[in-house]
Amino acid sequence: MIHFCPHFGRPADYYSTPVGEAKPLFPRWVPYGCGTASIVLILIVFAAGYFAVHGGMSRMMDLMFSSMQGEIEKMFTKDVSPTQKASFEREMKRLRDSVRQNRLPVDRLQPLLRTMRDVTEDEHVTPAEADQLTREMHAINLKPLPGSQVPRLPNSSPVTRQPGNPATR
Repeated sequence: MIHFCPHFGRPADYYSTPVGEAKPLFPRWVPYGCGTASIVLILIVFAAGYFAVHGGMSRMMDLMFSSMQGEIEKMFTKDVSPTQKASFEREMKRLRDSVRQNRLPVDRLQPLLRTMRDVTEDEHVTPAEADQLTREMHAINLKPLPGSQVPRLPNSSPVTRQPGNPATR
């Protein structure tokens, strides 16, 4: 014979008692507390989505790149030249400006973020690694956005493709 705890009884006894006599399983406030918590959580999720869509994501990315720049500059080894440091800082500033103005898609930043992770793994940034980061940021800064006009020199006409001419491929 199975004995149950006197406080809980058997499930069959609970379900067979009349509704008015059955002791509730949970306190009366539980449905209201959980319901309120779920509504608050849903409002927080919607507010975060609104924040991200209306410029919040670009501000967060700018903040992230700002802190990464400071950390990387601290990791430069002594043989990184002042010219390399200035080039790195200039390209990072251009990149952060583009991110802040929401002109760069996130997928274009992924390779750079991977390189930054790999370069800073050993907590030392050598001159070769500084040049690599600067080159990648420079390439991202120069690449035009899809659908945007490629900048041209003044008084130059757009190049039209001519079949058979290798210069216009």
